[in-house]
Amino acid sequence: MRMVYLQGESFLHKLNPLSKFLVNMALFTFMLFTSDPWTPLVFIVLTVFVLLILGKISFVRLAKILAPLALIAVLFLLMYPLAVRQSLVDHTPLLWQWGPLRVYQGGISYAISTALRILALLTLSLPFSLTTDSADFIRALVQQWRLPYRVGYSVLAAFGFIPLLQSEVSVISAAHRVRGVHAAAGWRGAYERLRRYAVPLLTGAIRQAERTALTMDGRAFGALAERTYFRRMRFLPTDWLFIIGSLAASILLVLVLQYFGLLGDLSLLKIL
Repeated sequence: MRMVYLQGESFLHKLNPLSKFLVNMALFTFMLFTSDPWTPLVFIVLTVFVLLILGKISFVRLAKILAPLALIAVLFLLMYPLAVRQSLVDHTPLLWQWGPLRVYQGGISYAISTALRILALLTLSLPFSLTTDSADFIRALVQQWRLPYRVGYSVLAAFGFIPLLQSEVSVISAAHRVRGVHAAAGWRGAYERLRRYAVPLLTGAIRQAERTALTMDGRAFGALAERTYFRRMRFLPTDWLFIIGSLAASILLVLVLQYFGLLGDLSLLKIL
């Protein structure tokens, strides 16, 4: 989470992480049950506007973030017509056939709906992931949702290992280059690097974990059932406003789609 977090002082950045998490989970669950292309498309557009206006993320940066997500959706769009269950679409016109491979018009429709739904699921996670520091999320879980702080701060310490391991990989790679060790390109080279990096990386990780455990013991971590906090996470009226406003806007959009006949059946199994 820390790797995709963008620092800022926008409205979304100042919200309690749990309010964004609740809205994200509610919309994420609803999107799983949609089967038409219009609902995910509308929520993608809505989420982009939320990120641009409330998240104050520049259009160029957001486009760079959305580009690989759109590529994943395009891959699903290309592959899904060949993978969809034939009994669902064989009553629709056959558009293309090559040997056993058949593409029906219904398969194209399901592919568009599924690709947009996947893109919507990925996009809906951005307001939370781009504007939420993982440390603040853990603090909110501990302080508001009563997650045991021994568990919460252990997870937080584990997150702290990610940049350390990245730095360790850079050091190992530089040491190998100094010694004249060069890996081949492609998958073979990646396998060679993985094989050579694994032992020193694992050794460094174990050494760092031991130091962290000794540090936590030295500061009496876990000795008391309750603890004080330097940084307090609070659930402010703006958080309730964000939750209620987001859910109300979402319900309104769904009602508008239903009024114009664009809302399809809400079923998880229909498109599997």
